[in-house]
Amino acid sequence: MEQSAFLSILILGFFGLLALILIYSSVLSYIENEKKAGLKLLGLTIPIIALGYFASFQNYELKLVVAISLSIITLIMTYLLFKKPIQSNVSEQDHPTRRFDEHDVIFARMRLKASTPDWEQYYSNHKYEEEQDNKARSLAGLLNQSSLYYNPLTYNSSNANFDIIEYLHKAINHPTAGTTSNFDKVTLTRYIKGWAKYLGVHSIGITELKDYHLYTVKGRGKEKGKPIVKNHKFAIAFTVEMDYTNVSASPASPTIFESTQKYLDCAIIALQFSTFLKNAGYDTRAHIDGDYELICPLVARDAGLGEIGRMGLLMTPDLGPRVRIAVVTTNASLLLDGYNAEPTMIEFCKYCKKCADCCPGKSIPHGDMIESNGMKRWKINSESCYQFWCVAGTDCGRCMSVCPFSHPNNLLHNVIRRLIRRSFIMARLAYIADDLLYDRKPKPKPIPNWMKPD
Repeated sequence: MEQSAFLSILILGFFGLLALILIYSSVLSYIENEKKAGLKLLGLTIPIIALGYFASFQNYELKLVVAISLSIITLIMTYLLFKKPIQSNVSEQDHPTRRFDEHDVIFARMRLKASTPDWEQYYSNHKYEEEQDNKARSLAGLLNQSSLYYNPLTYNSSNANFDIIEYLHKAINHPTAGTTSNFDKVTLTRYIKGWAKYLGVHSIGITELKDYHLYTVKGRGKEKGKPIVKNHKFAIAFTVEMDYTNVSASPASPTIFESTQKYLDCAIIALQFSTFLKNAGYDTRAHIDGDYELICPLVARDAGLGEIGRMGLLMTPDLGPRVRIAVVTTNASLLLDGYNAEPTMIEFCKYCKKCADCCPGKSIPHGDMIESNGMKRWKINSESCYQFWCVAGTDCGRCMSVCPFSHPNNLLHNVIRRLIRRSFIMARLAYIADDLLYDRKPKPKPIPNWMKPD
């Protein structure tokens, strides 16, 4: 009798805890405006409670086996929650074997003017790019009044943000002081990271600046055509969080409103860091939207901020791709954050494919990684991606919004992300639960009322 009561308590505790988790998750889903997911979770609690009642208070031959099995499951899940993420060593093939010319970036190509020497010089050897770029030019265009998601309020705000970023480009050339402060690297690193958190930065890391981080030649801006030389030893990479509500409305106008706002936030913070270091006598440069000398996702990855996912964006462990990045390069001596590859995040991208299924431009591959320039990665079709931008009038962001890693930063989603980083099994299965709760192709959320024009 005592054994039966003890087994009943064990089983009841398991199902009771599971029911509480489901109810809590349902409430969180309602708070996130995911009412459909909330109803599904709430509905699931009914059979769980019924099953728990039967398994706890009825007598049957396998009751001991059930109690032991549920105890083992509880112990395994507890262990996974507290163990370290699965990581692997970096191989020699984890980075590009050659540098890229910024002229090949589609944003640089779209600035080319017809019948100019630059146009003739580039497209004479890039016929495919000329064909695809001219197709993009024939469409409405980014932030154009005739585009699909035109909104006079959010489009004007986005253009204003771009204009301010353009003004900020001048601050990149702030002079370096003649006298060096010689800060201790431990103190300086601690201060910059603490300052970053104070400014609202989501994550920050420091890596040694590598040749493959840099473009070979600048492809846009006033210094277009300038060879890029590795003048700095260190790179500070940081991310800022993009608002979940605005991103969830993608590809409608809130996504470009949010994107430009976070590019602006990144620019201001990067310039604060670089000006501070220059005033302290260290040769430094901020790399911000429209004026990069390097590839930000690669630098951020090597600084330990995440992995490059299927959609070609940086996947951070806590927010997935729902971030914007900026980089500051410097000769100030700093403590390094090493890159530890996270194979379970790559494993998740390998099986999920939700971004590829939901991409309006069909630009994200469904297949396996390929070797490109000595590095295994998923390579998106940047031409078809940008062409959809020119139809929509926004920078889309649909892949970012549907990514299961992009869910809000709360206990429910943090536990799931944590389990994925600690278990290959969870990495292969978690996306299925996401599909069941939020659908394989979820509908974009409505734009906030305050953004709607009359």
